[in-house]
Amino acid sequence: MSLGGGGFSTVANSTYAAIYDAGVLIVAAAGNAGTSAYSYPASYSSIMSVAAVDSNENRASFSQYNDQVEIAAPGVGVKSTLPGQGLPGDGSPRDGSYDSWSGTSMACPHVAGVAALVWSHFPNCSNKHIRQALIASARDKGAAGCDILFGHGIVSAQGAYDYLKEKGCNFEVVEAQGGCDQFHDPPPSTTPPPITQPPSTPPTPVPSPTPSKAPVVAPVVPPSPPGSCIGISVDIATVSHSSEISWSIKHFLNPLGDAIASGAGFTQHDASYNQNECLEAGVYTFSISDDSGSTGTGTYKLSLVNGGKVFIEGQLGNDKEHVFGFVSQDTVHVTDSCGNSVLSGF
Repeated sequence: MSLGGGGFSTVANSTYAAIYDAGVLIVAAAGNAGTSAYSYPASYSSIMSVAAVDSNENRASFSQYNDQVEIAAPGVGVKSTLPGQGLPGDGSPRDGSYDSWSGTSMACPHVAGVAALVWSHFPNCSNKHIRQALIASARDKGAAGCDILFGHGIVSAQGAYDYLKEKGCNFEVVEAQGGCDQFHDPPPSTTPPPITQPPSTPPTPVPSPTPSKAPVVAPVVPPSPPGSCIGISVDIATVSHSSEISWSIKHFLNPLGDAIASGAGFTQHDASYNQNECLEAGVYTFSISDDSGSTGTGTYKLSLVNGGKVFIEGQLGNDKEHVFGFVSQDTVHVTDSCGNSVLSGF
């Protein structure tokens, strides 16, 4: 992500955490103020904060530095494509060609690109495995180990590939910490070797009675855990309608994809409609369309099946959209169609 600013947001932090826990690796520019100030969203623990280095692998003077910087990548004089603002060859400085720019926003895509490249070779790894592979294999710069200027070091595509080729995708990962506190390879074991005792004369063996055969005990198999999805109820109550109402729920990060839940055909007057769905923790978009425009009347609401707590509600008429995210059964975050937070948790 090439965006940032000051100010920590509890809602944004929880939303990014939910996206991260849903399996998405999030990478953002550390900031270009050249200070130790935290820039968000890069400084949220669920996001990899990327610093910039020049062609000599020195820290760029503008690159922000703090304990949330996790990794570094080239960000000075990086050639990139430019949006077309004229015809090719007409002399416009932005004619859909190339130019060299600097910023942590140029460094960030290097890390995202390396992550995508490595992940394509190890598709069974989780986002947390890829994150650890990137920081564990980064080339150390600056002070030994992780530091606030370069994080764990400069990103290395070959190093990350070799790391996963050796370890696979079964190594232990921990929750998001961000920056230098993000999980790294544990140090080698310092357990001393066992002390070898000198041989001694064995005692004279004494015969013992034949032991009785122990009964065979079947292993105890724990019960399967309950389903991890979160039950929601979609309720529509019409008062005066003849036009069709329809709704859908999609993954927030895949707005063009198929709906994972939907309903349509609600045309009756003075009628109530209910539909239950089960969603995994993550971030979603709820859209409701009312063909009657502003003339129809009635209400809609979304609530948790377990406990009945309402987290989205509104009046029918015109099209509306809400973004909501589940962290757990008891925690939900909702924004309106303008992106304003309207509910955080219960």
